[in-house]
Amino acid sequence: MNIFKYFDLDLMPEEPELGSNSQKTQKRRKTKNILNTLLMYLFVLLGIIGQKLMEVYRAGKPVSWESLGPGFLLIAIVIATVIFPVVFPKVFAKMPARARKAEGGWFIVQLCVAFQNGFFWQALLGLIIPK
Repeated sequence: MNIFKYFDLDLMPEEPELGSNSQKTQKRRKTKNILNTLLMYLFVLLGIIGQKLMEVYRAGKPVSWESLGPGFLLIAIVIATVIFPVVFPKVFAKMPARARKAEGGWFIVQLCVAFQNGFFWQALLGLIIPK
């Protein structure tokens, strides 16, 4: 399996505009898409870590990295990698064309949704792995 194919989630097509065919513009778009994808993955990972910290807090234990247990970060990275292809298309696929061009606001909402999906990773993993 090709890892680049796994994360090839180029779901933010740009509307053709005047001058958008230049090499510089295309390279800038591709870089922006890659950065957005990595940032989205990071927020899914932060959601997974946040959910575990909430669990520790509810159990009445002190909230710290030590309370997460050894190797938790590695497990969280694996979980985020597994559920990311489920989260990313749902967050970006139905974005209106006007929102794709907007700066800031829509992307912040998308990051919040990615964090939420990371927070509820058990439900997403249940959708991926058949019983």
